[in-house]
Amino acid sequence: MPFHKNELCGMVTLCEGLSRISFYSPVPLVSVHVDAKVVNFTAQVVVTQEFVNRERNPIECVYFFPVEEEAAVVDFTAELEGRKVQTMVKEKEAAREEYNQAVRNRQTAFLLEETKPDIFEIKIGHLSPGAGCKIKMTYLSELPVEEGKTKLTIPTTVAPRYIPSSDGSPEATKIASIQHDFNSPVQMQMNLEVLMQTEITSIESPSHSITTPTKKRLNEYFEAKATFAGHTTNMDRDMIIYIDTEEPNQPKVVVEKNDEGSSVAMLSFVPGFKLKDHQVEAVFLVDCSGSMSGQSMNLAKEALQVFLHSLPVNSFFNIILFGSTFKSLFSQSRQYDDDSLRDAKDSAAGISANLGGTEIFQPLQHIFQMPLLAGLARQVFVLTDGQVSNSTACIDLVRKNSSTNRVFTLGIGSSADRHLVKGMARAGMGTAAFTTQGEPITAKVINQLKNGLQPCISDVSVKWGKANDFEGSGEVVKEIVETKKTLFGYGKTIKQIKQIFSIQSQVPSKVPAIYDGSRLIAYKLLDVNMGVNDEITVKAKTPEGDLEVSLPICKDSFIHGNSVHQLCARKIIQEVEEKHEQENLEDSKKLITGLSLKYNLASKYTSFVGVDEKQGKNNEFMITRHVKNQMPQNSGSYSGYGGTRSASYAVVDSAPRSRGYMAPPGAAPPGAAPPGATFTDSKKGFRTGASALGASRSMGSNSSNRQKSEDSHCMTDSMLESLSIKKSAKKSSASGPSNSSDVLRLTMGQAANGSFPPQEAVTSIIGVEHKQVLDAGKALGSDAISSAVWMTMVVVAFLTEKCK
Repeated sequence: MPFHKNELCGMVTLCEGLSRISFYSPVPLVSVHVDAKVVNFTAQVVVTQEFVNRERNPIECVYFFPVEEEAAVVDFTAELEGRKVQTMVKEKEAAREEYNQAVRNRQTAFLLEETKPDIFEIKIGHLSPGAGCKIKMTYLSELPVEEGKTKLTIPTTVAPRYIPSSDGSPEATKIASIQHDFNSPVQMQMNLEVLMQTEITSIESPSHSITTPTKKRLNEYFEAKATFAGHTTNMDRDMIIYIDTEEPNQPKVVVEKNDEGSSVAMLSFVPGFKLKDHQVEAVFLVDCSGSMSGQSMNLAKEALQVFLHSLPVNSFFNIILFGSTFKSLFSQSRQYDDDSLRDAKDSAAGISANLGGTEIFQPLQHIFQMPLLAGLARQVFVLTDGQVSNSTACIDLVRKNSSTNRVFTLGIGSSADRHLVKGMARAGMGTAAFTTQGEPITAKVINQLKNGLQPCISDVSVKWGKANDFEGSGEVVKEIVETKKTLFGYGKTIKQIKQIFSIQSQVPSKVPAIYDGSRLIAYKLLDVNMGVNDEITVKAKTPEGDLEVSLPICKDSFIHGNSVHQLCARKIIQEVEEKHEQENLEDSKKLITGLSLKYNLASKYTSFVGVDEKQGKNNEFMITRHVKNQMPQNSGSYSGYGGTRSASYAVVDSAPRSRGYMAPPGAAPPGAAPPGATFTDSKKGFRTGASALGASRSMGSNSSNRQKSEDSHCMTDSMLESLSIKKSAKKSSASGPSNSSDVLRLTMGQAANGSFPPQEAVTSIIGVEHKQVLDAGKALGSDAISSAVWMTMVVVAFLTEKCK
């Protein structure tokens, strides 16, 4: 293809030459198309990217692309000038050498490598002038349930990552090379197909505008299809889709048989139960680094306020802010009451994204080193965009302290680090949630807190078939028995070794803690095939006795293919990486490599590679072109990112503390911050403290607060009816965007015991005259407690109608 004029057309990028002279060059990426197919609780995502070399020299295209962190990357195909290029999975070093050798021979080559579980690098080497190519990357992922709906998330951009000075890993070096721009490299297109066994009632996206789904019946499935409303969109935020069906939580068992004759069973169910809440110590770790500025910081503050107003009165709590350094609100845990709530609200209202880099490891370490409060279960709630390079180290730290600290995470913003957010929750036996602009945040926060107040149900086991035993309640341990015939120990166990995972194991080997409304998925490579009328049983030990459910296997449970095998292998790889690799690197690498080669997976030790057989005729020097990722929507400041190593930040802590237990302090412990407390910088001596808050509220022990008689209920119903609460709530809901802010403004006026004060600030939000509300409640009494009870009833009635 000849070049006639040296003109700029299409998307271009600013480059810097060897003489440090800036110039523009065309962006080689010309289109991105996403085809997503959802079947029940799994998704297949195919990302098609087209590249064209519009320069005079051969180029190497380098593009870092995000995927869901638990996904299995199962295919990578390439097409060059209309002809297919054979690609295959090889060990990473062998794949790199094949790629480099091809480039040296002036052959076009393709390479797909894992940088982190949620970031992959695509390389196209020696793409000749005028040549075009098309590549397709396919990945499979499990789908969570959120508020009763199946949630599909498709990441589209890799946000800048903060690289701590202590992180000298190869992954950090790669991440530092990722380039960014405020413009999208191309416009993205999307096709969505959903297949469900029960009728699809709605498909919605809080992140993008999508077309009204077209629906039809397809054999035993209900099908719906949708696309972007505008056909294309910028690649600056995660694509989020919620799918609602008639029975979203229906348990499902799939038994897949592949061409080799092996069978894998996959279990998916969403448990539903209610246990008594336990008393907790809650520590809120809030990201105030520069990347959180803008909309992310607003979301974090809103989430923190909802947390603070939703905790139970028998709790203790503290708030820790972190960036380059970290600060705590109280020197010790404070009991949750009106005084501590007021201090926390006043201080939290003034927080901002002004603490520099994202040094999350040190504050996490400090929290885990704090003495536990006797009788209280510590729950750590992390609010962060998680954009760091050392996510693996943070996940490992959480896992080592999971016996005494449960960790719940809330990923904030349009492109939160999914590996850090989900990995820490997984390691800390908690749950992960994500929120971004356009999504109601209150329900997510309340659900995280509800899970934190639930006793940890981690003793869960599965019986794969009626004739088998339960497994999955603990690590697999191999016993070494003394074989030497001696009177000192013959036949006895002399050593126990925690076995590394094998493909024969159930995965997860230890079933994670289960929570009401959160999907549990487990896999098992079957030794003996299961048949119709067999069943899988799940049993959980709880403080209130064993909870058990049996799921039958029917003829519809059996399928043929390899997808479930690949998802099972990916889950095993994830577990080996997170639990075993540090202790047994060689065996772990061997197992991961073997699984990846057998099931055609890209992993940290294997890559996809393909080489075109034709040799290029152009002898010009090859130029490397990086396709820049778009900065996340409403992104903040990213100082210390990219190719520049961040400065060394010294975190000055108080004297070393021994682990142990201490009695929970009273409402005003010695050394606690006085009313109007502010956060204390760690550089001045870290002020520790942990406190807890809870969701169940008590209106006090006064008899006047107890439940009224049935006559009183009838009376209060008529009193509420006189205020036209329904009409006011509908009018408020019709206002659109202010709908969520009305709820938040009401929450801000709530007392620690859950009541609402009889103030005009409250009635003005409801939209009823203050005097009218007070007059309507006079029958209950005119004292302060009765007035608070009445106002609380009015607010609850308003919110009930508003949320319908």
